[in-house]
Amino acid sequence: MRPIVLALVIALGAVACSDDREPSAVVQPPTTFEGQPESLTTVPDSGSNDAVPTTTLRPAVPTGITAADLCAGAMLIEPTPQIDTDLLPETSGVVYSRTVDGRMYAHNDSGNLPRLFGIGASSTVDEVWTVGTALLDWEDIAVAGSTLYFADTGDNLHIRPTVRLIASPEPDGSGATLDDLDFWSFTFAEGRLDTEAVIVDVDGAEAVLITKGIDSPAGVYVLPLTDSSDAVTLERVAEFDVGESISAADLSADGRVIAVRTPTRVLLFDRPATSSIADALAGEPCEAASAPERQGEAIALHPDGRGYTTLSERESATRNDFRLPES
Repeated sequence: MRPIVLALVIALGAVACSDDREPSAVVQPPTTFEGQPESLTTVPDSGSNDAVPTTTLRPAVPTGITAADLCAGAMLIEPTPQIDTDLLPETSGVVYSRTVDGRMYAHNDSGNLPRLFGIGASSTVDEVWTVGTALLDWEDIAVAGSTLYFADTGDNLHIRPTVRLIASPEPDGSGATLDDLDFWSFTFAEGRLDTEAVIVDVDGAEAVLITKGIDSPAGVYVLPLTDSSDAVTLERVAEFDVGESISAADLSADGRVIAVRTPTRVLLFDRPATSSIADALAGEPCEAASAPERQGEAIALHPDGRGYTTLSERESATRNDFRLPES
């Protein structure tokens, strides 16, 4: 979500805010390499641009790759394609499918229609679905198995009495409205907090919400994904401070690496097999390679664990893919 500078009226009478500042010091990739590693397979999409890398990631398997491995070795793949900004002018959340090889799901920030976009192998939008509910301030997206989770949790002005997590079965490619939805309404014990990052554990048992953390450490909250009928109050179970606001998060397919996005950085946390997500976020992250983006907003770890993708909010959004070189 955009930092508070310019108030805009958004759906249902809420207000979101924007900041057009160029990002300051960004972490440059240690190096780049031309072409694609072997784990990225060229797929000839119809109508694809030859200058855009067409990639399909192999199905996810536990690899034992750690946060330190990615921080030390992930490199930017070039060329870096542009995402269709007519459809995605303000990309806010992104995640890779666990069931459809190479598909990435993305959505816009507040003030846009409640639509989910499927981005194919050629980095073009090849599917669009309407989410069958009003979305006030959609900030991030998560996945567990074949279920997608939408975090309607943005609250820059701290005016929402409750926020929501919405679950949908992964779409089948038909472009139909997503209307088989589950809802969890909740608030925070401290009051109304702006939240832009959500992670769902690999077994789908719980969601972890991370507040933005602008003027204080980011708070970590756990939402059990059981009965979705009644609003609940979440208690802070951990906190951490990375010196910037938190704009997105993701969990690797094997549950062992957590990615946290800020406007200018990519931070990765190791999650030991015996640790909860909240406990892992209390550890020390390493800083991975990132690219200059106008407003770094979204991150998705690759299903095979060997890299991650970042996208910027605002026009001319570049898809930046970082991968470990093949040994």
